[in-house]
Amino acid sequence: MTIDLTTGAARPGDDVRHIDTLLIDVPEGRRVLDPDWVSTLAADFRLRGQQTAIELIQRGDRFQLVYGAHRLDAAKVAEWTSIRAIVRQPGEFISAAQVKLAEIVENFMRRELSVLDRAFDVAAWREIFEAVNGEVKRGGDRRGKQSLKSETLIDDAQLDALSSVFADNFTVAAQKALRLSKAAVFRSLKIARLGEHARQRISLLSIADNQTELLALCEEPSARQALIIDKLLDGAVSVADAIGIIDNLAPEQPAAVWERMSERFARLPSADQHQFFTLHEDAILQWVASRKA
Repeated sequence: MTIDLTTGAARPGDDVRHIDTLLIDVPEGRRVLDPDWVSTLAADFRLRGQQTAIELIQRGDRFQLVYGAHRLDAAKVAEWTSIRAIVRQPGEFISAAQVKLAEIVENFMRRELSVLDRAFDVAAWREIFEAVNGEVKRGGDRRGKQSLKSETLIDDAQLDALSSVFADNFTVAAQKALRLSKAAVFRSLKIARLGEHARQRISLLSIADNQTELLALCEEPSARQALIIDKLLDGAVSVADAIGIIDNLAPEQPAAVWERMSERFARLPSADQHQFFTLHEDAILQWVASRKA
């Protein structure tokens, strides 16, 4: 069976119209809606209007949702009486399974941003926000008209101030839905300090979707970052691995299984340690006997 990855996509000649939200039925078995995301979409609907149509199947006088449940709920929260939708006819879907497939494909075909790309988008968003709303004051010092491009921000205190002002622009629900808390914005701005050249070099490496590794790279001086990226491109599996290669350090040997168990055992309360002794009494007695032999 061939899966049509264009299912549900708007095409020239599609029947696009505004449908009364009260006439739309949502099939059972859909994913649970995120109320923070619904609230955030509703606020965006009020501000910018609906940017992407939902998809429906017309069934007589009513309509069955194919995809766009969060948008539909957001329209209701925004107190809209209708929503823009691509209207399909039942003949375009052979069965209920094909309707479900359209929803699944719609969800899967959204390419999620990597941690790296998201960081640069957040940084760009913040810069545009500041351009519209004016420079952020930092202890009364506006530092003239200097550029605030992310890769020029070398002071963490400065990043902290910028992150706070930008995050406070969003509601609590939006911060949760968009993952734009002050701490999250701070991490994004820090990663964006790597600069566009570094971004292009590592965007297709696994590090691009590993926040811990990206932040570790950010902690290194610029010149050293370039060397580390060279090693990553040559096959180093982590920033630490790349640093080890650069500094000719012997790779750390992983702890043996018994060493890891010993560390965990040492942290157990006495009652749990005694329970362990009881469970392994035979092995312990054999060990004691061997010591006496």
